[in-house]
Amino acid sequence: MGKKKQYYNIKPLLKTAAPYMILLGMRANGKSYAAKETVLTDAYQHKTNFVYLRRWREDIKQAAVESYFADAPIEKITKGEYSYVCAWQGFLYFANVGEDGKVQRGQRIGRYCALNEALRYKSQAFVNYSFIIYEEFITDEVYLSDEPTKLQQFISTVARLDTLTVLMIGNTMSRVCPYFSEWCLEGTLRQKPGTIEIYHMHYGNFSVDIAVENCEVLQRDSKMFFGNAAKQIISGEWDVKDAPRLPDKLAAYDEVYRMDIKFNMFNFHMALLTDGSGELLVYIFPAKTNKKGVRMLTDTPIFKPEVSRHFRKDSRAEVKIIECWRQGKVCFSDNLTAADFFNLNRQYKIF
Repeated sequence: MGKKKQYYNIKPLLKTAAPYMILLGMRANGKSYAAKETVLTDAYQHKTNFVYLRRWREDIKQAAVESYFADAPIEKITKGEYSYVCAWQGFLYFANVGEDGKVQRGQRIGRYCALNEALRYKSQAFVNYSFIIYEEFITDEVYLSDEPTKLQQFISTVARLDTLTVLMIGNTMSRVCPYFSEWCLEGTLRQKPGTIEIYHMHYGNFSVDIAVENCEVLQRDSKMFFGNAAKQIISGEWDVKDAPRLPDKLAAYDEVYRMDIKFNMFNFHMALLTDGSGELLVYIFPAKTNKKGVRMLTDTPIFKPEVSRHFRKDSRAEVKIIECWRQGKVCFSDNLTAADFFNLNRQYKIF
C-alpha cells in the first residue's frame, strides 16, 4: 500500500477562536482546502454565509470562483444533497446540474467580492455572515494603498455589529507585506513551521486577537521541482532567488559612503564601496543597529537633517549609488536580504 498523503489540519488554529486567523506556508499543503471545507460545512449545517475575498476584480470572475471551490467535498458536506458550488451575479450557492445540463441553484451560502471595490459594498446588506476567506493576501506584486485599513473597513461592512472569523491565506512568497508591519506581526518573519502565535492588538479598553500559523511543512515526493522554486513549493521557505554577492571578501574594499534604509519592518545598511581601482559598487546587508548621524532613508516621519524619504540629488555619493543601481552594480550579503530589498523597492519605490 502507498504512503498516506498528509494534509494540513486547521483544527488547532480554529481552537484559538481568534477573529483573525492567518495561515502561512508552502503551496499545495491543503491550507485552502481546509478553509473551504470549514466555511462550507458551517454554511450547510448552520445556514450561515461567508465571503470569498480576493484583492482584484479580475480574480473573481465566475469561472475562476467556481474553479476555486471545485475540489471541495460538497457531496460529503451536504450528504449528497448538492454536488458543487455555483457562482452567480456575485453570490455563491450550493447547486446541482440537472439531466438537461441546466444549473439548479439551491441554498445561498455567501458572496464573492474584490477588496479593490470595497466601497461599492458599503451600503449593501450582509446578513448572517460567519466567515471571510481572504485568499492569497500575500503577493510579490502590488498591494492596494493602505490595504490593511481597507480590509478592516470591508470587514466592518460585512460584520456590522456582529462578530465573524477572517481566514487570511498566504503562501510564503514575500516577507514584505503591509499586514505584518501595520498589525505589528514582526515575529511572523521568524516563526518556525508547525507553530501558532497569538498577537493581541489593543485598542481602548479591549483587544483583538490575531492567530498566525506557520503551517507545518508536509513531506512531498514530487520530482517536478528544483532549484529556488523547490524551496518554496516543497519546503515552504520564503521565496528567494540567487542574488549577486561581492566578488571578493568585504575586507578587500574601501567604504566610500554609508547610509541606512529603514522601510516597513526592514532595516538595511547600504554601503558604497570601491575596490581600490576606482570602480564603485553598492553593497546591501541587514542592519541590526543604526548609528546616530548616519544618513537614513525611511518612510517613518523623523524630523532630523540626516533623514529623508528620498535620495539627495545634491549628494555626489548618493547620486553614485543611484547610478550603480541602474547599472546593476549591486551586491547583497545573502539571498533573503536581496529578496526582501527587491520586494521592498517594488512596494515603496526607493530607487
